[in-house]
Amino acid sequence: MTVSLPVVWMVELAAVMLSIAGSFWIAKRHIRRYAVLYAFSAVTGIVLCLAFVYAGFYSFPVKLVPYTPIPLVEMATVIPFFVLFGVKYSPESWAWKLPFYFAMVQLIMLFELVALVSPLPLIDYKEQWDVWDSYTAWWLYLLFFEWMGGKIVPQKARSPLAASSFRYGRWGWMIVHAIAMTTVFLAGVYAGWNIK
Repeated sequence: MTVSLPVVWMVELAAVMLSIAGSFWIAKRHIRRYAVLYAFSAVTGIVLCLAFVYAGFYSFPVKLVPYTPIPLVEMATVIPFFVLFGVKYSPESWAWKLPFYFAMVQLIMLFELVALVSPLPLIDYKEQWDVWDSYTAWWLYLLFFEWMGGKIVPQKARSPLAASSFRYGRWGWMIVHAIAMTTVFLAGVYAGWNIK
């Protein structure tokens, strides 16, 4: 299966546009607080990504803006959207925040692995970096911004999902488990491909 460069750019552009629209939708009633969080998460993500690229952990062969070392447009839109989404909708109790963020990290890693193994790879891990490193980095990044979001965005500006949604048989429980089963299965397929 071959994927042309214009198709990849269209997919990336669609992700950017959806992220911008989603960020505005999340922040519409409390634009100042969410704008601060958005800017802080975008700058932090860009700086960390640049540091990891210059450290030789990974590279980005295909980007919307081809002459930058990192996917700058994507880092300034898609990543902050995930942060805003997490801060806006994560449940109040940490007992339920963890399954919520588990589902988010699993989805992010699914997108990253698709970008890694696609016929036209968007990311290229170097020897010093692997899937586990990326997985750990995403957990730390999102949980840090959950904590920071609690300091920047007041509780009245958040819409936490009800803890009861994550109890057995409820819609949240079903979504988290569907994501877990699907992504763990796909991670096993990915690991099987990479066994030498």
